[in-house]
Amino acid sequence: MNRLTLAIGLALSAGSLRAAETPATPVAAVAPAAAPDAAAPAPSIYTYDPLKVIGQRLFPYQEGMSLDRRYIDEQIRGNGDIGTLLRINPSVQFDDTAATSRNMGEIRPADISINGGLYYQNAFVLDGASFNNDTAPGGSTLAASIIDVPSHSQGIALDASQIGTLTVYDSNVPASYGGFSGGVVEAESRRARDAFSGSVVARMQRSVWNETHIVAPAVQNFEQSSTESLQPRYDKYQLRATLEGRTRNGLGLSGTVSRLRSVIPLRGYTAGRNSPTDENEKEQVRENTSASLRADWSDGDGLEISASVNYAPTDERYFIVNAKNGYYDLKQGGPVASARVNYQRGDWTWRNTLSYSDLDSSRRSQTDYWKSWARSSEMDWGVTTLSAEGSWGNIDQRNRNLGYKLVLEREPLRLGRGEHRLQFGLEYRDRNAEYHRLNDHYSYLTPAATLTCTAANGGVDRDGCSLAPVDATGSGVIKGRGQYFTRRNLYREGAFSVDNREWAVFAQDDLRLGRWSLRPGVRVDGDSLMGRTTVAPRLAASWDVFGDRDTLLTAGVNRYYGRNIFAYKLREGRERLQLEQRRGADLIWRDVRVSPADYRFDRLRVPYGDELALGWNQRWAGLDLSLKYVRRDNRDEVLRQTIVNTDDSGFYDTRVNRYDNRGRSRSQTYTASLAPAQPLRWGPAVTTAEAAFDYTDVRRNYTDYETVYSETFETWVRYQGKLMRTWELPATSFNRPWTARLATQTRWEAAGLLWSNFLRYRSGYRGKRTVGNESYQGEAIAVIEEVAYPATWTWDSAVEWTLRLPRDQQAYARVEAQNLTNRANLISSATTATTVYEPGRSYWLELGYRF
Repeated sequence: MNRLTLAIGLALSAGSLRAAETPATPVAAVAPAAAPDAAAPAPSIYTYDPLKVIGQRLFPYQEGMSLDRRYIDEQIRGNGDIGTLLRINPSVQFDDTAATSRNMGEIRPADISINGGLYYQNAFVLDGASFNNDTAPGGSTLAASIIDVPSHSQGIALDASQIGTLTVYDSNVPASYGGFSGGVVEAESRRARDAFSGSVVARMQRSVWNETHIVAPAVQNFEQSSTESLQPRYDKYQLRATLEGRTRNGLGLSGTVSRLRSVIPLRGYTAGRNSPTDENEKEQVRENTSASLRADWSDGDGLEISASVNYAPTDERYFIVNAKNGYYDLKQGGPVASARVNYQRGDWTWRNTLSYSDLDSSRRSQTDYWKSWARSSEMDWGVTTLSAEGSWGNIDQRNRNLGYKLVLEREPLRLGRGEHRLQFGLEYRDRNAEYHRLNDHYSYLTPAATLTCTAANGGVDRDGCSLAPVDATGSGVIKGRGQYFTRRNLYREGAFSVDNREWAVFAQDDLRLGRWSLRPGVRVDGDSLMGRTTVAPRLAASWDVFGDRDTLLTAGVNRYYGRNIFAYKLREGRERLQLEQRRGADLIWRDVRVSPADYRFDRLRVPYGDELALGWNQRWAGLDLSLKYVRRDNRDEVLRQTIVNTDDSGFYDTRVNRYDNRGRSRSQTYTASLAPAQPLRWGPAVTTAEAAFDYTDVRRNYTDYETVYSETFETWVRYQGKLMRTWELPATSFNRPWTARLATQTRWEAAGLLWSNFLRYRSGYRGKRTVGNESYQGEAIAVIEEVAYPATWTWDSAVEWTLRLPRDQQAYARVEAQNLTNRANLISSATTATTVYEPGRSYWLELGYRF
């Protein structure tokens, strides 16, 4: 075992990979503070594919990293999302607050940033179909909002078990990809194996097995939590079934059905108070369901046909705290489908992709009203002087995409001393998004005292009036009298929609000339929403220094244009659905005003990023070393600006918000990765180990497109002794200065044992604080210092044992431990209430059967 441990330490490798009531959680009180190389495959059909290491040499211009089916199966799974898999990629950064010790019951996919790009400006692709949700990916994340419904940048919660290969293009991205300023995450679903096979899997994680790090003064508040931001208890369960096989004529079929469910019990009322007539413990639920089917066929003579459909709805149940009948569901996801036909004749290959997606981010409420009563003998469920009931109403948000893509590729063409690989292509997408409040929703506010519920017109008000004696005098009501609502906001049924027709053409030539490789390309995009046409040049180069492909130097200069987010248009006019009504003692409602629009849509320029990439790929002593530097200068990025309205139509408010191209950012990312050319073998053990390191520096004058622009963004400040503009200050999220990551997989095939590990060291998050002022050019400027948070270190580990059964069958058990050493890794600590740690030690138990 010592030899194995030493080998893992010496073989740091990665870069490009191959491929009833639940008791309370135990709480630890914390004081504040490239050709594949293959092993011989095993004979049984249910054994994993031959061991592979996908090296950087699959990407001659160091474009990115690819993870294969075996890595996906063997590595730490967690909630089974693609973010967990991408932790090994040094070009990928994560939101520090996405997973904390406070919210371990969540199962939503993690947002990612690639080379400093915005998390909602990545392109997510499944089998050629986009699954980006551009309805409102960077807007409000609050579930409890009467107007806004949050959506997620990843339109579906893609189950990692359905993925055959997962590729990230992070620099020198080919011209065939567009609509991003971060990177491209391309997932290819699993092709069916030849033999009929399948599996059934059950997984579970429980809070009673896990450890939670909470500062001592906040433990009681945590254990009595009534909000989803603090989750002391949860249970997660996942069931999954897979069938695959291939017919005699070569038709392959692979299908998977999966459901991941998390139940989060919380207090229904704050501060541990009990309601006499309502539920005092209520459950929030998160549920990801996925059903996928893939078919593929080839005639063996140049024709390949494949089709896939993935239906992945997500349902998240919440409730409004301190309220009765306050349940509501957030619904995300939907179908993502594609059909592909590749046809090769002569020197040309035609690649056709037809894609479709219909992604949801909607809400369903238990009631169509909200009422804020004074507590009385009838409305007696409240725990303060108020008794609230109801919810926020029903809203549909949809994002539909229908697209076609054609790529023509030519076999190498020799012209003189050069060899050309030509590629041409075109794309068309018809996109539609809508915001639709499905029915009128009433919000009753401001109760006042009354002795009657009969209106002046003779009608009896049974919705907004009660003669039950109020418990206490205050704010318009009188103890012992009845009450009626004096104000009502009517959110009327209504819809807003936006269409966008996008097109693109592209071309590139991958030229080989002696030891040199050069890939010039260009991509031209246009759309109808903004009416803009953009031209994105791409150029990548590679030099084989000694002609043996052991030493490669790469470089590239590229431009990437992002996407237009539908929220920019859908926000306009939404407030005008709100009608304010008031009444007096006559109990007759009178319209007061229609709310003016707070947002105004103006056409925008398309945000873009200019990239400089330099790299070195060295093969030596059985290792593959990759070093890379990527600089991005992003301009015309979108944020929000508040301006004086000069329109006198009355449609807009006196001051309106509009989106503007005043955003800018700069990122510099240094990465290093090391991978062995072949798996490491000691006796019966076969080990792979992948290591990656990065240093990332991101400067940005905003957080997302809802950041309000201020002239102060351009003012001077002194930060860490250096003069700079405010926008040049380090970003506040997705920006750990440097990280080191190591993934290992060791298999003892004869014993049926697998041991997987993932270790990650991250330097401390960089906070900021203003410590004073100084004079510069006759003006006072802020003096800002860095607040250094401690570095974090985590070790995730999984052990799997497989029992071989007769007739090519297997049963297995797997235990996964995340943060095995239970380190208390601090995220932030401004105050006791806001002191947040990364998740403590947690376990997943998995049982499965394969045949």
